[in-house]
Amino acid sequence: MTEPAALVKWVNEQYPCPALDPVWLRECCSWIASSYTLSPTDHFPQFSSHVTSQLLQSDLSDSTLPNTGLPQNIRTIQNGRLTGLPCLVEIRAISDIGISAFSLMTVRQKRMDGGDMAGLVSEDKEDAEEDEDPIPKYPRGMLRLELSDGFTTVEAVEYRAIPQLELGVTPLGYKVRVGQSLCVLFE
Repeated sequence: MTEPAALVKWVNEQYPCPALDPVWLRECCSWIASSYTLSPTDHFPQFSSHVTSQLLQSDLSDSTLPNTGLPQNIRTIQNGRLTGLPCLVEIRAISDIGISAFSLMTVRQKRMDGGDMAGLVSEDKEDAEEDEDPIPKYPRGMLRLELSDGFTTVEAVEYRAIPQLELGVTPLGYKVRVGQSLCVLFE
């Protein structure tokens, strides 16, 4: 299946950086057309929604072209600000550097213990769930992120808290669009 020019134009407008791999886009379009029996020309809004969904679920190293995302010299940029188009990146690692390691370890252990005990609760107790303590949240300080466009990886630190990012909740691979002073999150 050859993707129509309107879809290619839409993709390039929505996700200009990094550039989508045309082979990936063609295979994605073929899969959507066969799986959902949709035509990109007759069902454009639904079709483009599925393309977005597949992109956001993909590993950017599979769906984008090398050297079309983050600047190659990003590690040497002095003021630490990106210029140019907003760039889609994925979170490869996330940690909190504003909270002591001991506090994080304590919460992690409580979360693990709560998960281990969940399978041991007897099904005969109807109110067992009411007796259980909720899974504790990690305390929030300042997040350190490892971001990648699929080929170039860079470390970043939150300048201001981004409430949509939460240690222990935000999955690795979560997509973020970053730019000069722009940060857009995708689920």
